[in-house]
Amino acid sequence: MMQPAPPPDVAGALKPLFSYLNENFAIMNVTLTSTALIKVMTRVWKEVLTTIESLLIPPLSPNVSLQRPLSRQELDLVFKWLTLLFDFFHAVDDETGLPAGVPLDVLKSPKYHDLQKLNFFYDDSTDNLIRTSERMVSAAAERAREETAFLHQQPQRIPRIPVGAGPLMPAGSVVRRSKSVMLSRNLGTMKKAKEEKRREAQAESSDDIVLRILRMRPEAARYLYDRQRQKEKLAAQAAAEAIVRASMGPRRPGA
Repeated sequence: MMQPAPPPDVAGALKPLFSYLNENFAIMNVTLTSTALIKVMTRVWKEVLTTIESLLIPPLSPNVSLQRPLSRQELDLVFKWLTLLFDFFHAVDDETGLPAGVPLDVLKSPKYHDLQKLNFFYDDSTDNLIRTSERMVSAAAERAREETAFLHQQPQRIPRIPVGAGPLMPAGSVVRRSKSVMLSRNLGTMKKAKEEKRREAQAESSDDIVLRILRMRPEAARYLYDRQRQKEKLAAQAAAEAIVRASMGPRRPGA
């Protein structure tokens, strides 16, 4: 009777990588500021995510790929590696319990969330994946229509200087303070908008992940071809609409 294979040493397989990173990060910790070190770690984390993604699925293309899908055991192993690497880059101090590495909101990037979605879709049947992709396409098209309709309803405001307006206030402490306050408000608004965009990118489902899984399914060849034709058509329409909007110029209030 054949004995079951022993479970793989998940953490042991990453020990050489952890040792290499620890040695290099220790050197950087002496030569770089803490801010610069976190930036380097963030860059390496992005490369880690890209590498893990390449192990799971081929890049986006309208053609069937020769890359084979992983088995469920192999897939679970890769995601255990992802968890270990996530904890490594977050670098929580054992004594204080405080993180010393990359912040959580940076670690949980759109690509990280794409990998989580990938784990959800990976074993689904080809027919279900195609139906899922079609639903995502329809939802994206509906959002685009709503955004276009909203933009058409919002005239761009063009500031006007009142007739007979007096000279501009000379520069002074009050003006400088006003500029400082406005700059602070603008930075706060920009930061908030950036965070909202990050959350939207994390939450929004894109069919690119599903299409990349379908590349490893030979029976999906026709659907991949049709989707590519559809993407090219939509891109051409978007480019034409952008040219038309640019030629019309800004709309005046009440126009």
